[in-house]
Order: sequence, then C-alpha cells, then structure tokens
Amino acid sequence: MLASASPGMAGQDANFVLYNQHMEEKGETEVEIYSDYSHVGNGESNYTAQLYEIEYGVTDLFTTSIYLETAKTFEDDQHYDFGSFRWENRYRLFKDETLLNPVLYAEYEYKKPTSRFMRSVVGRTDGEEEEEHGEEESEHELETKLILGRDITSNLNVAFNMIQEINFMNGLWSFGYAGGLNYAFYRAYDQSGVVDLEEAGIQKLTLGLEVYGGLGDSEKGLTLSGSKTEQYLGVNLRADLKNEMHVGIGGAFGLTDNSEDAVARLTVGYEFE
Repeated sequence: MLASASPGMAGQDANFVLYNQHMEEKGETEVEIYSDYSHVGNGESNYTAQLYEIEYGVTDLFTTSIYLETAKTFEDDQHYDFGSFRWENRYRLFKDETLLNPVLYAEYEYKKPTSRFMRSVVGRTDGEEEEEHGEEESEHELETKLILGRDITSNLNVAFNMIQEINFMNGLWSFGYAGGLNYAFYRAYDQSGVVDLEEAGIQKLTLGLEVYGGLGDSEKGLTLSGSKTEQYLGVNLRADLKNEMHVGIGGAFGLTDNSEDAVARLTVGYEFE
C-alpha cells in the first residue's frame, strides 16, 4: 500500500503546512522552491520569502530534508537576507497501512531575525514585547510533530498534525496544530480507464485545504482565543506534470486580528528517481 502512492505524494501534496503519512521512496531525491508573498496588515511591512529544499528518501520509511531561506521586506527592498537553515526528518512507524499511520517529525531550525517564511504557526501573540534575549538575536529551535494521516479513498487523504516547538535560548515550549485534506479531482486516463501517466501533460490535479494555528505555550498556558493566537485557513492547488515536475499555488488567509491578512504561496519542484 505504501509503495503504491502516486509520484509526488511525499508528505504535503497540495498543502504548504499540513503533512500527511506519505513518504519519499527510497533513493529518490526531490528539489523544490517555495515562495511566499504576504500582506501582513496591522501597520507592519509586507514581505516576500523563499525556501529552497532538497529532500531524500533514505528508506521507504525515513525521509530527510534540508532547507535554506531568503527573505525581504518591502520596507527595505534593496536586497534579500538569509533567513534560516532547517534540517527536517520524518519517520513513518509502520510500513503497512494502519488506522492513523503515525509519522514522527523532528526539525532543527536556526533562524535569523529576518526569517519570515511560514512553515508552521505555534504559540501565542500576547507575550512580552521584549524577551530576555531580545528580538534581534538568532534563534535555535527544535520543532517536533506527531503526524497522523489516512487515505480515505485513492483520491482523498485526511491528516492532522500536533506541533511542539522548543526555543533553546529561553526554554519556552510553544504549541500548534494543522489539519485538513488533499483531494485529487483529476487524473490522466487512457481509453481503457487505466492511468496513462506517460502521455499526459498534466498527470494529476490536487486540491488542498488546511487550517492551522497556535495553541499557546508553556509560560502562559494553552488557548485557542482569537485575541491571543494566529489562526489561518489555506486553499491550495497542485498540478503534477509530465517528467516528474509539479507546480503549486495557494493562499492562506488570517482568521484572527493578530494573524497576517493574507499570504500568496507558490511552489515548483522536480523529483529525481
């Protein structure tokens, strides 16, 4: 069942934050470029940020990735700055299909104050303006997730992520979540009804819906209050093309006053077998 997953189904499908149980196949490498453009609101400067990824399937159950980020605010539009370095690892516990197909996730993050790309949302927005180490210092963090996912049909996948993040500078734990689905509403078929991936220009179109946000922290407690957390709804579309390429476009919309107003999201990727 695991090996039968369609090409390109390696963890996120059409979504940008939500992960599911699908893994990169052993020996396969994927390179991908993500780009965010955000209208922040609340009097803050808009920004654009890019994330460059190399992902490798160590085994059919273990996938590792490296990310580099660049970012630029439109208040200072002369150049891009280095934003972050991230090392992500995902391990699927069971090869065969189970009820929820758990996957363990761990990502080390080295983030500069210029980091902007929205990989996940955790914590609260009602913290102190100035932490002990200040806002201008780089951060070292470890983000972990429990990923649960299930293929309801061959075209529909649902997933939920529980997210925990510790800041090594101050020991603060922050919590968040992501949930949603991916629905493949188009596949290329030949006249006999068999998927004909070799001839089709567009092999598959997938709609992704995701909701995600912060759940609080270890200092002030857990909350879903809209006045104390960021919450987002994402609507995304991905096209898997011939020759192992895929492109995606989406938007994330802030649901609370403390969220960014809207984020336009783009991605282009290529998979080497």
